[in-house]
Amino acid sequence: MEFETLKKTPVFEALSSIGKRIYQPNGIFYWTSRAKKEAEINATIGTAVGFESDIIEGGREKLLTYYLPELKQYINLSPEKFASYAPIAGLPTFRDLWEKWIIYKGMNAKNLPSGSIDITGKITKPAICNGITNCIFLISRFFLNPGERIICPNKKWGNYNSVLHLQNELKIESFQFFKESELNVEGILELMQKISETQDKIVLILNFPNNPTGYCPTKNEIQKILNSLKNFCDSSNKPVLIFCDDAYEGYSYSDQRVGTSIFYELIDLHPNLIPIKLDGASKEVLMYGGRTGAITLGIHSSWLPHSEKELFLQDWENKIQGMIRSTISNSNHFYQEVLIEILRGGFEKMEESRKKIYEILKKRYFASINAFNKYKTEGITMDPAGGGFFVFLNIDKIPATNFADHLLKEYKVGTFPIMSEKEEINGIRVAFCSIPLEKIEETFKRINLTLSDLS
Repeated sequence: MEFETLKKTPVFEALSSIGKRIYQPNGIFYWTSRAKKEAEINATIGTAVGFESDIIEGGREKLLTYYLPELKQYINLSPEKFASYAPIAGLPTFRDLWEKWIIYKGMNAKNLPSGSIDITGKITKPAICNGITNCIFLISRFFLNPGERIICPNKKWGNYNSVLHLQNELKIESFQFFKESELNVEGILELMQKISETQDKIVLILNFPNNPTGYCPTKNEIQKILNSLKNFCDSSNKPVLIFCDDAYEGYSYSDQRVGTSIFYELIDLHPNLIPIKLDGASKEVLMYGGRTGAITLGIHSSWLPHSEKELFLQDWENKIQGMIRSTISNSNHFYQEVLIEILRGGFEKMEESRKKIYEILKKRYFASINAFNKYKTEGITMDPAGGGFFVFLNIDKIPATNFADHLLKEYKVGTFPIMSEKEEINGIRVAFCSIPLEKIEETFKRINLTLSDLS
């Protein structure tokens, strides 16, 4: 595979050594796919296949993947929809629906600087992975070599360290997330400039609403990020990759905060800017155990003439499939079928169903803000938030692990402590998403009592 069309874009230049050499050969999935269409006898894939009547009395005289008959009492789907392998990058119907869902969210965005944005024809087909964790692992390995640097806020999801640093051996460069209670855009730019002096690409991961703080940027902050990125790309002739970790997309509880992914604004912003959306069903469809995530690339209109776009998509698809096949092989078939049924019911219907849970979380969020303000005292502050599933409390002088331990032992409240002297973090993440509304005030009261005990 030469990937001649991909080589004409900044995407190829930005690939890691693995990304450049990986490809999906015409292996078992290729031959199985052909055999399903062309063969009278299919002796390709290593799954036990036969007539349903062989294993179930009164079963159909239909060839399918054998399954344990007991499964039918738990799963209300035909066996074809849960027992067989899914294609490497996901079921075509699910990928089509998830692509439409992504486009739908852009078209219905209300608080992005550009308002609603139509990205039809400007993205790759979402490649389905085993949750957003797997998406982050694959895409960072795809673009970055061991020892190269990736920019993250200092307040970030703890698993970034395991995935990016311990697994993929990347160096995480952190900027102070906040500057005077606002997003520290200057800190992002300083790191980008520093890294551009020694590295042939700049990679930044953004997570809004943020875990662990719940932070959602304002429209003005989004615009400031866009202006800064465009200016940087104008002055730098290097690829700039933005990984949009959109795990909590849609969970913004204030009209002043942007809950739609910045990904939509990044497409076509600059030829050297490569936006990649990482999203999935865990929070968006409240299907945490489904482990269904997606990788979607934004395509700049100047990269290639329209006549070569299909060739580019084929190149991208082959490489992404190569990454998936060589790590997890493919993703869960059953949950993709379930999601197909949910998405086929209509995006508006799904949003309406989810809205009930959204409103519950919104009440818990504001109850958390009010309870913190009621009981707050010197020695503890809350970071700006606006959405997501969490708020973050900064604690002075007392080690966060000691604080969380005392809070749990003495007051029976479980929180997650985050400490990093290097990144100047010492505090606890409070997951209001898992606290019943009537217990939120009591939670913050007990946090205040713990502070009094340990001060």
